[in-house]
Amino acid sequence: MRRIEVNPGDEYNDLTVIREVDPSGKKRRFLCRCSCGRESTARLNHLQSGHTASCGKCGIEHLGQRKTLREWAEEYDVKPSTLRARLKVMGMSEALERGMVR
Repeated sequence: MRRIEVNPGDEYNDLTVIREVDPSGKKRRFLCRCSCGRESTARLNHLQSGHTASCGKCGIEHLGQRKTLREWAEEYDVKPSTLRARLKVMGMSEALERGMVR
């Protein structure tokens, strides 16, 4: 199997690769910088598939504000697990509107 070439500066969603961490391991991991400025490590296959798209702490931007999924869920009175499931199939606006009681 051919080794996948990953270089510092390569971007995967909101993450930019800084360097490889422990290149001798079976599952390759990379130190990345998120667009919010935090650093985190991620496996190569998760970067490529989009499973890991950010550091996980910078939150979700909606209507010019950035909050964590839990904060958005509390504000719109929706369970975080419900909001997470909705976001897999629809956009943030629609996912939050469905939580509003009319």
